[in-house]
Amino acid sequence: MTTQPADSLIIPLKSTNVRSHISAPVWLRASFSAAGYLAPNLTAAVAERLFFKTRRNVPRPGERDVLETATPSSIAGMKAWSWGDGPAVLLVHGWNGRATQLGGFVEPLVARGYRVVAFDAFGHGESPGSSMSLPELASCIRQVSDELGGLYGVIAHSMGGAATTLALSNGLQLERAVFVSPPSDPRVFLQIFSDALAISDDVRARLKERVERRVGISMESMRGNVIARSMRIPLLVVHDRDDKEVPVDSGQSIAEAWPNAELILTKGLGHQRILRAEPVTNVAVSFIDAAKHLMAAA
Repeated sequence: MTTQPADSLIIPLKSTNVRSHISAPVWLRASFSAAGYLAPNLTAAVAERLFFKTRRNVPRPGERDVLETATPSSIAGMKAWSWGDGPAVLLVHGWNGRATQLGGFVEPLVARGYRVVAFDAFGHGESPGSSMSLPELASCIRQVSDELGGLYGVIAHSMGGAATTLALSNGLQLERAVFVSPPSDPRVFLQIFSDALAISDDVRARLKERVERRVGISMESMRGNVIARSMRIPLLVVHDRDDKEVPVDSGQSIAEAWPNAELILTKGLGHQRILRAEPVTNVAVSFIDAAKHLMAAA
């Protein structure tokens, strides 16, 4: 793993522990806490539905402007958009996100000769559905790649990075990837989710079993910082030290385990604003484009 600077946003790499914050109404916490003792199996079943349920957030003002120059389409039943021509670079949003959040990467990638494709995963944005899981998002990425005839690279945010890692372990082919604020261990989010609802350890264990049965894979097998050890494509990880949704340790652990990965740490951008920071956009696009220039110089 190597670290590199990117304008004034970058700070030295240091070990840190940042806690994610997810809150739930007091009445909901009290309900789950009481129900967990009276009917643990039923409580776990209800919690499972909530665990996979997605929420469609309202786009920021001006965020959808990038769609004005896009060619809309449908890929594998999901709403998708594309810009430009050339090797395909896929933009992958995170949990409860949407394609337009990564709109800042479109113009600079198109200017460098790439076709940019973005999509709303099921249960997100303009695509149908009301739920999603990490393996399902990984499957969505592979389906998009298959329909496009392959991908050159991926720029993924948050859970999109975890899903891309899982897709790579299942046969997805890429030349380069950039992960912005990627989580490394789904078990951490199960714990955060359980804490938010005041779920007991017994109910959490039952919930974990239900989740794994539903997705057909253990949470241990989805750990990005473990899968990373077998990866070979060049990877850039960008993570903010003030990220309160995905701790910076997550991005660090992936970069440390991924052979020859590069890590950039930012300060003061959090989990969402990091996608709109021009220095982050510039370094991500330059990383995707680096192989082309290396080949030309050879």
